Amino acid sequence: MDDILITKGDPLSNVGSKLNCMALEYMAYPLAGSKEPTLIEKVFKKLWEIDSNRFSYEYAFEAKLNDKTVGMITCFPVTVMNKLNWLTTKKLFKLRNLGLIRYILLHPKETLSMLSLNEGKEDEYHIGSIATLPESRGYGIGSKLIYFAEEQAKLNHYNKCSLTVKKENKKAIKLYEKLGFKIVDSIEKPPYSLHRMVKIIDIDTIF
Repeated sequence: MDDILITKGDPLSNVGSKLNCMALEYMAYPLAGSKEPTLIEKVFKKLWEIDSNRFSYEYAFEAKLNDKTVGMITCFPVTVMNKLNWLTTKKLFKLRNLGLIRYILLHPKETLSMLSLNEGKEDEYHIGSIATLPESRGYGIGSKLIYFAEEQAKLNHYNKCSLTVKKENKKAIKLYEKLGFKIVDSIEKPPYSLHRMVKIIDIDTIF
C-alpha cells in the first residue's frame, strides 16, 4: 500500500516495544527473566526507550498507516548485532538484577540456549525482529518492512540479508520464501528450533 509510511523508531512510541514482544513471543522469557506478560512489556518498554541494545528504537523502523504505528522492524549488520548482544545482556541485568538471576538459576538450559544462538554471519545485514499488529495484517505491511530492511542493507553495502524464524511459524516462512529468502541453516538450541534464512540482494539497485 502506498499510504504506508516507514519512519525511524521513536523512543516515545507506545507500540514499538509491544511489537518487539510480539515478535519474540516465548523467546522473551529468558531475556526479561519472567513469564509474566506485564513485567515483560515493562522490561522491553525500557529497552526500547534507551540506546545501545538490540531492542532499542535506535535500530528500529516503524510502519505507519494513517499516522498510527502498525508494524515494526529492527535491522543491523551482524557485526553490530553481535556487539549489541553483550550490551543488551548488561542492560537486562541492570534492569532486572535479582529477578533475572533467579530465572537463570531456575532455567539454566533455556538461558544458555538463548545466549548461544548464532543468528547470522559477519557478511550479512540482519533482521532482528519484525511484527505487525493483528488488526493491520493483510495490508502487505510485513512485506514492505522486509523490503525496507533490504534497502538499508544496500545502503550499508551488504548484498546478503538474513533473519531467523521459528520452525513452527509456517506462515512467516512461506512469506519469507515468497520474498526471496532461502533456508540455509537450522539452529537447534532447545527449547528453540529455528531456521536461518538468507536472501542475496543486488546492491546496485535501490527499491
